Amino acid sequence: MKSKYLIIAILLVFFSGLSGWFVTKYYFLSMKGKTTQDSQTPKSEPLLDIKPDGRHSLVVKIFYPSSSGVHSVEKRIYTTSLSINITEEVLKEFLKELKGQLSQVRLLGVYRDMDDIVYVDLSDEIRRQFSGDAEFEYNLLKSLLDTVLTNVPNVKDVKILIEGKEIESIGGHFLCLKPLKSSLALKNE
Repeated sequence: MKSKYLIIAILLVFFSGLSGWFVTKYYFLSMKGKTTQDSQTPKSEPLLDIKPDGRHSLVVKIFYPSSSGVHSVEKRIYTTSLSINITEEVLKEFLKELKGQLSQVRLLGVYRDMDDIVYVDLSDEIRRQFSGDAEFEYNLLKSLLDTVLTNVPNVKDVKILIEGKEIESIGGHFLCLKPLKSSLALKNE
């Protein structure tokens, strides 16, 4: 009787290991060769890449303001799976590509409230160094909003803080006292 249970247990362990091996082999074979067409990522880099510190790579879409509106670029970031960490890494990538004086803007913090609104705390350079018109300010705020909403799950809106405080506006054209969706919706009306 004991040998019957022993044989069943051995068979279960064997088939569990075998099925795990098949799933792993075919999953990673299907992932092999998939790459993004991102200008900073070599084509041979695997889609799934885990660092020794536990961070993993994630392909995100970053939106940037331009003279013709807002354009997007796919980039690879390394982060943990916590949404606040993803938000922080996505925003750091966003700020890296800002042009001119805005390239000095730093991310001071990212916070998320119970209503799923993300607060983005930026350095005062974004306000002091801003020199664009209403269209550029709209494109800057829209690209920041789109970057967060596209890449971070379950975020409803984004609110900007400067040096930890609410501000009326970055460039004088759009209110930042409210979350960005409602402020930017006024342009479309």
